[in-house]
Amino acid sequence: MTKKIGMLCVGVGFVGGAAHVPSFRKVDGSRLVGVVARKGRESEVYAKKQQEKHGIEIFYDYDKALKDSRVDGACIAVPTPLHFEFAEKAIRAGKHVYLEMPVTPNVDDIKKLKEMAENAGVIVMPVLNFRFTPSYVKAKELLEEGVIGKPMCLTFREFITAKDLAAQWPLDSWAWDIERAGGFPDYTLSVWSLDMFRWLFKTEIEATEWYPNYMEIEGISDFRGYQTVGIIRLKNGVVGTIQLGSSVAEGMGESRFEIFGNNGKAICCYCNNIVKLIGGVSEPRVWELGSKGPEVWGHRQLAQHFINVCLGKEKPVCTLDDAIAAQIHANNILRHC
Repeated sequence: MTKKIGMLCVGVGFVGGAAHVPSFRKVDGSRLVGVVARKGRESEVYAKKQQEKHGIEIFYDYDKALKDSRVDGACIAVPTPLHFEFAEKAIRAGKHVYLEMPVTPNVDDIKKLKEMAENAGVIVMPVLNFRFTPSYVKAKELLEEGVIGKPMCLTFREFITAKDLAAQWPLDSWAWDIERAGGFPDYTLSVWSLDMFRWLFKTEIEATEWYPNYMEIEGISDFRGYQTVGIIRLKNGVVGTIQLGSSVAEGMGESRFEIFGNNGKAICCYCNNIVKLIGGVSEPRVWELGSKGPEVWGHRQLAQHFINVCLGKEKPVCTLDDAIAAQIHANNILRHC
């Protein structure tokens, strides 16, 4: 019988329920053993629906779940302040770990997890899914083909509507507690793009400088919106700007990434499914990428990669060292908080 990796999903909220559970339920080589839920909470409602539809087991005790011989790995998508505790328990139980970003609120704890994983002989993979997002994969392909000559500059913009982020992370939540979360939501949400730049350009980040602005948003209670602008320089000479915002109205959410080259052309990524090669007065070349569900931001693809790594079929393309590199530069936002 072909070996499968038995997975336990811990944290089935915003990303865990929408991306991780369906991914590990479907990718090759994975067997979703169950989900961890808390009685009387939304996680239990979600877990019972999954149980009814797919026969997935519900665990109410994480420690007992880790002792289940069917479980080989844990997908941890609980709030950031709990990452270290949950990951440490899984590692000590000899389980592989698929861990949401930011890995922990501080870099020192990431280094501790790395050492524990090496000593235990298990995989700990951070969820750096932008490396598998279809539009960014296509942009990397075009860049390596030399279609814009040598890259000179990047611009990245990610806007989340104030209403949406307020529903996910109100002002009294852990996400606005620097001690517990490592930073504010702009810090939390910056780590994926910072890692993506390192991966896409095959170089390290040399320097970042950030200028955040936090304000109450009219018409939305218990929330502060932000507009955070970053200036970045990569070791290959590429310079750029990053704009992270959560102050915009409904209908204004967007994700846009542009790379400008020294031949006058630019690669432009719109959200996760459209890429354009623009140059001069000619019509741009356009690629419309038909991804769906957990594939749109690369979650399913990364889950497949994690399973393949656990099975010894692939070497990891993202590690805790990558998480550390991204979080070091995300930490610079805190200078102005």
